Amino acid sequence: MTVEKDLHQITKKIDDFNDETKLNLKLHVEHEASTHRKVLLNGLFYGAIHEGIQAIVDERMNEFTKNTDLKPQELYIYLKGQITAHPTLSKRQLHYLAYDHLEHITDNRFLKKIYKTMKKRMR
Repeated sequence: MTVEKDLHQITKKIDDFNDETKLNLKLHVEHEASTHRKVLLNGLFYGAIHEGIQAIVDERMNEFTKNTDLKPQELYIYLKGQITAHPTLSKRQLHYLAYDHLEHITDNRFLKKIYKTMKKRMR
């Protein structure tokens, strides 16, 4: 039961991180738009431009968060299988296997680079 609770907490932390990242990006875009508002021509309708920017930001953030799904339950099952097959694995080796697994299941190039770097540190 505690494993499911832990996995749920990890999933919640990932979702919270994604929500916080979306909010920070929106605030940054809003700040940049307000900074450059003075530069826009008087004939341009700022509201339409702002809505367009927000739509693009929302789309990109949804795509990013969709591609950052770490699938903690899948990772747990994978690592549990590795421990069962090789009971003498060290914590460092488990970290390496986790990063290797995450690198192979993600489609996000940015995350692949992070996982590859983390794997190098575990050697």
